[in-house]
Amino acid sequence: MRRTRRGKLLLFLLLLVTPGLFSGVSRAASLVRLQDAMDLPEPPSIQSDYAILIEMKSGAILYEKNALEKAYPASITKIMTALLTAEHCEMGESVTFSYRATHELQPGGSSIARTEDEVMTVEECLYGLLVASANEVAQALAEHVSGSLESFASLMTLRAYELGAVNTNFANSHGMHEENHYTCAYDMALIAREAFKHDKLVTIMGTEKYQIPPTNKHDEITYLQMRHPLLTKSADMKYPFALAGKTGYTEEALNTLVTYARQGDLDLIAVVMHGNGIPATGSDSIALFNYGFQNYRSLSLSSAESVLQEGSSAFLSGNLLQLVNLEEDYCTLPRGMGLSDLYSQVVLGNEPEAGELASRIYYIGGQEVARCRLTVAPAKEGIRLTPVARVAPTQKEILRQVHLGLPLIYWILIGGGVLLLILLLLAVWLIRRLLRSRQRRKEHAKRALSRIAE
Repeated sequence: MRRTRRGKLLLFLLLLVTPGLFSGVSRAASLVRLQDAMDLPEPPSIQSDYAILIEMKSGAILYEKNALEKAYPASITKIMTALLTAEHCEMGESVTFSYRATHELQPGGSSIARTEDEVMTVEECLYGLLVASANEVAQALAEHVSGSLESFASLMTLRAYELGAVNTNFANSHGMHEENHYTCAYDMALIAREAFKHDKLVTIMGTEKYQIPPTNKHDEITYLQMRHPLLTKSADMKYPFALAGKTGYTEEALNTLVTYARQGDLDLIAVVMHGNGIPATGSDSIALFNYGFQNYRSLSLSSAESVLQEGSSAFLSGNLLQLVNLEEDYCTLPRGMGLSDLYSQVVLGNEPEAGELASRIYYIGGQEVARCRLTVAPAKEGIRLTPVARVAPTQKEILRQVHLGLPLIYWILIGGGVLLLILLLLAVWLIRRLLRSRQRRKEHAKRALSRIAE
């Protein structure tokens, strides 16, 4: 499952030269800011300096505070490390810890005491990375994926910009403080949204306790314990709808927290950064979740698309072509609003190689709030054939039947023309014969008169 990375590294070099190009293109296609399109419900008061709340399925931003400003992520960095690992590795692959992975570590960081040449599976490493936040595990995975810590950090930054990041640069795989290791709440929401699309990562980041079995270097079980305040009882603020998340802390970053929660039809991701203590980031996250669940709802665009197709032109639906969703798309709106409040239009697709024929874009006041990718339904579904009873052909239908390459009416016209021509020629011949006969009689009469005169 390992991908070749030569193209990605070349692209990253281009990214370093022209970062504005990448950020401008990707940002336009990432998260949707609802506040640009409508007045939103009154948001809660947040203690932390940077925060954002998004709906995962639609990518709608429901709340943001200084979300684009530079901030240090601390150990929530490991979400990107886990994402790249899940994208490039199989869970059963063996990871061998190098001397560098186990020794080149800043003091004071989290660890599960792995040693050089120790071997664990990728899955075990991910539990060590995300449940115990072990820094040597982050470095071992980085070397396993990219071959070196430096190339993995470059791959992390490139992947962030592929997802639409606007203010991110990763310098390591674990999040320990470095001046040029930074991101922003908006970018972390994009990264977390992509990571939470992997069920395995959601499971691991939602695991409170885990046991790593004995390895070639450890004879005993290694016990892991999560410290996420909304997923455990460690801070007396366990949140009933929380599914997964990751904590972080350094003196420079202060407390950072990423959490994924679900209630009903809403899947929310909260990112809180530079908070003053776990109670602050935890209570901020709960306040954001309560605000989101109480004030918003997620609507499927598939049902709306089928209704719109019924009323569209015959060329794009009905008896000729029927457009259908390429995948399930969603729109997040404040409670009390529905899809009938939106204006939509179909535009030509920009990914024909992926099967996209068109997109329906939904707007409020000229601002895009959702997009639905469309393609043509299979012929057996898109072309409707209605059987009809056989009846005797009409005179017009008989005349339009083709014979020897021409409709019958043409053959009749040609035949009539030929007959008319024959009759015309016959008439001319008869007239000329009559005239000649008269001429001969006149000549005979003249000769007879001449003889009498003589």
